[in-house]
Amino acid sequence: MRPGNPKKVMIFAIHRTVDWWTFLGRNIGWQYGAVVTDLAGRGDISVVADFYSELGRLRKRSTVTSPLLSDEQTVDVVARCRTLRWQHPDLARMMVHAMAFALDRALDKVRPDLVLSFPIDRYVKDVLERLSRARGVPHIELTASVLPGMSMLLQRGRLIRAAESPNEDDVERRRKELAVPTFTPSYVQGQSTYNQWKYLRIYGYFRARAVAFRLISWLKRDPLNLHYLDAQPTLGHKSRLADMRIIDYCERNWRTKLASTPVAMRVLFGLQLFPEASIDYWIENLELIDNERLVIQAASAYSKAGFLVLVKDHPLQFGFRQVRLIERLRHLPNVIIVPYEVSGNELLGLVGSNFTCTGTLGMQAALYGLKSVVTDSYYSNEEDFIVFRSQDDISRLPQRTLAASSEVDLAERQRRIVRNLLMGSFDGDFFSFKGFDGTAPSVSAGALAKSLGRRLNQLDAEGHLGELAVGPFSCKPDFARAAEG
Repeated sequence: MRPGNPKKVMIFAIHRTVDWWTFLGRNIGWQYGAVVTDLAGRGDISVVADFYSELGRLRKRSTVTSPLLSDEQTVDVVARCRTLRWQHPDLARMMVHAMAFALDRALDKVRPDLVLSFPIDRYVKDVLERLSRARGVPHIELTASVLPGMSMLLQRGRLIRAAESPNEDDVERRRKELAVPTFTPSYVQGQSTYNQWKYLRIYGYFRARAVAFRLISWLKRDPLNLHYLDAQPTLGHKSRLADMRIIDYCERNWRTKLASTPVAMRVLFGLQLFPEASIDYWIENLELIDNERLVIQAASAYSKAGFLVLVKDHPLQFGFRQVRLIERLRHLPNVIIVPYEVSGNELLGLVGSNFTCTGTLGMQAALYGLKSVVTDSYYSNEEDFIVFRSQDDISRLPQRTLAASSEVDLAERQRRIVRNLLMGSFDGDFFSFKGFDGTAPSVSAGALAKSLGRRLNQLDAEGHLGELAVGPFSCKPDFARAAEG
């Protein structure tokens, strides 16, 4: 922080959240800096014009380099962005450097002490976080806590926790709330019917949306905006009409196949959204963000070790999953593809272990006393989870699962997990951005602003802002922009 000056916040806002973020920024008790966007004409500062101006200059050069980001950083940024991965490599690099230039100018204008945004889920915020960190400015991500009615702060997916332990009465109350088999996170939709008609409705809607977004991008002269590009069916991960046969691969008689395998030798593979921002940006090791290869490799290892593998796709992935992954999984021995409408909670009651990367099912599995195999996540620890961090770890996961003790003090494990979550959570309705009206701000948005301000002040006053949340992307000297002056 700059000594003697009020603390200033800069906010990066995405589509349909500008007014909400502006309201929060003006009501958290800090000096309001600016809301920055990559949307033409939106926010206090739009980086669109600077982006295209720099992109034009880069296209005239023989080499695409920048003093703001190293070659290694640039490769990393492109690899993690679900949209840039499918662009021509030269264009992707130019987009990264042009955005770095535009965002650096915004940082120069505002000179913030703190940058706030939603969790990093695209290259724009990834670049902003790296530039902020190189200046010594914390980039903090606001998101919903798994605890109902609460929010949390992250840095690169690492939970920012308060120094003080929570009240044990609160821990016990939340433990009982989370540990019930019927618990479902607030961001998970309810039951639905998954059939060809629903698939066609989803497919048709998003194809029409892609056409509309393409037209809007042309009208706004912003053809490379991520909001519009990400909707295009030309991206390699988008589903095709032929992928509708994924429904036929779900086994309706899956329950009858469980009897021959003891519970301890059953493992649930709860697939996550793909492409998944938390996988792309929370996992340090780039080889693990190739999610399909990871899942196939892990399922093969468990199958060969004699486990029965129950594969459950994420309900929000219906209509978006390419059938290729499911086809490869169903050809492995001892693998069952469970229908979409079966709940994850029901499946957790039928298995002895669970495999995921960063998904909430990993936390729920540990809370229910199962062996939970995960990557580093905001809820994980070495004592209550089997954590893997590299491709080499995957082949050993079945053995580690079998060797892990089933005799645990479940109540104490639950308290450890909940205590960690409470240390990183604070009261506030994250979803108050939905339907927000700036002319008549909701009570819940006002309460979140005050609570967020208190949280930021608390963390800063204790010297933990950006310290407890240090993750795998810590700024290295060879990556940092050289200090000026």
